[in-house]
Amino acid sequence: MAHLKKIILVNPYASYAKGTNNATVYPPMGLAYIASVLEEHGHQCHIIEAGIHHYSNDDIVQQIQQWNPDLIGITSNIVTAKAAVELGTIIKKIFPNTILVFGGPYATAQPSFVLTTTKANVVVRGEGEVTILDVLSHYPKLASIKGISYRKRSHIYHNIDRELIQDLDTIPFPAYHLLPPLSLYKSRNRASPIGCLLSSRGCPYQCIYCNSNIFGKRFRMRSADNVVSEIELLVHTYNVKQIDILDDNFTLNIERAEKIFTKIIQRGISVLFNFQNGIRADKLTPRLARKMKRAGVYKVGIGVESGDIRIQKIIKKSLSLIKVVQAARILRKEDIIVTCFFMIGLPGEDEVSLNNTINFAIKVNPHLANFSVVVPLPQTELYHMIETQGKFIKPITSGSSTGFYTDNFYYEIGHVNQQLIRKYVSKAYRKFYFRFSKIIDIIKTIRSWSELHWIIDTSMPLLRFVCR
Repeated sequence: MAHLKKIILVNPYASYAKGTNNATVYPPMGLAYIASVLEEHGHQCHIIEAGIHHYSNDDIVQQIQQWNPDLIGITSNIVTAKAAVELGTIIKKIFPNTILVFGGPYATAQPSFVLTTTKANVVVRGEGEVTILDVLSHYPKLASIKGISYRKRSHIYHNIDRELIQDLDTIPFPAYHLLPPLSLYKSRNRASPIGCLLSSRGCPYQCIYCNSNIFGKRFRMRSADNVVSEIELLVHTYNVKQIDILDDNFTLNIERAEKIFTKIIQRGISVLFNFQNGIRADKLTPRLARKMKRAGVYKVGIGVESGDIRIQKIIKKSLSLIKVVQAARILRKEDIIVTCFFMIGLPGEDEVSLNNTINFAIKVNPHLANFSVVVPLPQTELYHMIETQGKFIKPITSGSSTGFYTDNFYYEIGHVNQQLIRKYVSKAYRKFYFRFSKIIDIIKTIRSWSELHWIIDTSMPLLRFVCR
């Protein structure tokens, strides 16, 4: 329908959420990408960033009334799901004739529940940039559109999946101009404002806990020139001083990674980089680390999940723990801050494996370590494993009110239960951080007041949990 021109995209506010890292808050990049594609095709877009502004549903409804859109899109993940569904239900009652579309990881995993509960018209499953254009072009004739589920009268229909976008360079840069000022967003930073960037999509690994329903299992990457052009846009147009890389696998192709850093160095781009989501420990070389440092990288995460070889095999991580030790040493040698991510409560865990993870974290000696509670995301192999071999003690199909940094636990399987997990999350943080040498190690990494502020904001909830 050519007349569907005015679009509102909403990032909902999960006011109830606990155990999330409120010291690290990023822009809704998925909505910014959708908006950029829509604007490129002549649509008028407005993003309501309720998450950062803490807008109530009444605030959002008021903005919708002022804008009078033809279509409203709401994004949703496992933590914002309840807020998104509640908001969608309200919107459909107040604006029954406005097209309501859901997207994001949660809606992709639970399209029938979302459509039935909210009375939304469409769920866009997976990557949305191409699919949303098809919806706008063909609505209400939806039967042939790939990658959607939709409601027609009392029936729910699930169309076939859409193919993944092959050439990521064809996607325009995110619509940063439609977001709130980047200075409102937060992460550990040595300079602000911060921006974020996604240079690739998809992960070829088979980890049982990972939800890959948006970007899929096939790794696709933007060209080095395309990535560096966006970096220049962030630095020169939006005055960004630090860029957080949100890729799952930035260094999977080491040659491309080196090209990106080489171009940054050659063009004299002055900006700092934080690899917040982490890189693979087995996809790092001393040469690459040196280039990272020269290009402005000061902090890198490494996803380890477990320090026990048996658990590594169960979760299909396919990672050598020896490589983790080597990667941490390589990064420390370049004076790059190292954070290791661990998961507490994986299937097959017992006191032996959990102690092995804690001891391994101390052995690797990253500057920082995160020990997060496992959240079983719908449609993952982990979720199905619990259904068949264990039991859920709390429902999660309608969303979660807690993040990864809490003692709230959702299932029992084997020796894994809530009492064990609470004990070992607390033990892990105490043994890793309550050491004089580690406190000094962390203090030495601080180069700015904003970093100190971030560390305090991050530490206080953990201290309250550990010391209670």
